[in-house]
Amino acid sequence: MKPDTRNALRAAGLVLLDDYDGPGAVIPALVTAQAPSYPVEERWAWAATYFTDPLLHGKANSDWYRISLETGLFSETDPRFLMAYLPGEDGPSEWLCVELQEDWDIMGTGAAALLGSAWCRPEFRFLSLDGSVLVSSTTGEDALDTFAAREPDRSSYLPRYAAWLATLEDLHPGDVAAIRRWLQRIRWS
Repeated sequence: MKPDTRNALRAAGLVLLDDYDGPGAVIPALVTAQAPSYPVEERWAWAATYFTDPLLHGKANSDWYRISLETGLFSETDPRFLMAYLPGEDGPSEWLCVELQEDWDIMGTGAAALLGSAWCRPEFRFLSLDGSVLVSSTTGEDALDTFAAREPDRSSYLPRYAAWLATLEDLHPGDVAAIRRWLQRIRWS
């Protein structure tokens, strides 16, 4: 992990939890990079905030928090969840356990640092600790979209994408191994 990751997370209002012993057998973090293409009929909760909205920042943060809380990404008493960390060529993708702090700004400061490409331009995937809820936020042409999906292991789309990923020659061996284990666990053929 890059040294500035902790600082970027802290600026977004997230604390990296070092003592977390891993998410278990959940969907590989790299596979969730394709979450923005999730079929609409498999989305559980969804919100779009248009870039022309003068209240973009506040609405986007509010929508993310509401969707995350209502769908069970985290709870008010246990604000921990997993964040997909995709280091590129520096190593395999992984899930980092983070805890939401009282003073957070996921869509503004967070998106401008580690969670996107710029202020209110998010690109992130979060997963509940048990792997049953996936929350994704992405930047579209004229709006940012945030949605939640139940049980990503049962998606009609993500296993096909994962199977294709596992055939790529330049993929990190750790990612290939994680994908193959996951596909075997969900009995994908």
